[in-house]
Amino acid sequence: MKELILSELGREYTVKERDLGKYRVLKKSGMTFRISSYDVEGLGSMSTIDMKAMLGLMQMESVILTAEEKDLPLFSMDFIKAAGKCTLLEEFYDTMLSPIDTESQDGYRLVKARYAYLQKYETGSRWYDSIRYDFTLGATDKSLKEMKEEITASYFAAYRENAGRAPAVDPVLKKAKTAEYVDGLFSNGGPAVDQFKKLFGEETSREVFERFVFSCR
Repeated sequence: MKELILSELGREYTVKERDLGKYRVLKKSGMTFRISSYDVEGLGSMSTIDMKAMLGLMQMESVILTAEEKDLPLFSMDFIKAAGKCTLLEEFYDTMLSPIDTESQDGYRLVKARYAYLQKYETGSRWYDSIRYDFTLGATDKSLKEMKEEITASYFAAYRENAGRAPAVDPVLKKAKTAEYVDGLFSNGGPAVDQFKKLFGEETSREVFERFVFSCR
């Protein structure tokens, strides 16, 4: 998914990788996290987290698009492979300054409907359910290993169309909205943040997620 999104972004924006220094690779308790972060001029930022554990039997690939210069939802993509099961999450969160337009919502919903036949992944009740858009997709199916690129490309196409209609915004205000969401992850919980805090502690986790994953400080 990382190379797909980087390639698509590169068609329209100048993308520059950031130097993460000691945070580029983090290892603890048999788990290895490889993190990358990019400035996307005219849009915002992109980050990736690749995790491997149990000698590669458990893998997670995450890509996050955080808009700072346009009023777009936060777009988070996760592919998880563990115990022979594959899970794909294509999630959108309301970190917007104004409500998302109906046409853009319809574009995302068309993508979700296209893959409605996939087995639904149930996440259980979460504090952020109220700001997670209903066109989010959560699926679990062995076929997702081969389909993840296709599904991600379809959602990104809808995101690109949304970006074409989205108004420009004050990056300071937009970052503040993202920071509210990230602070909620640390205060109320989130799978990735909880795992990082357990392994690396609060200070390192905030440095990674606030500076590089979500680029909100």
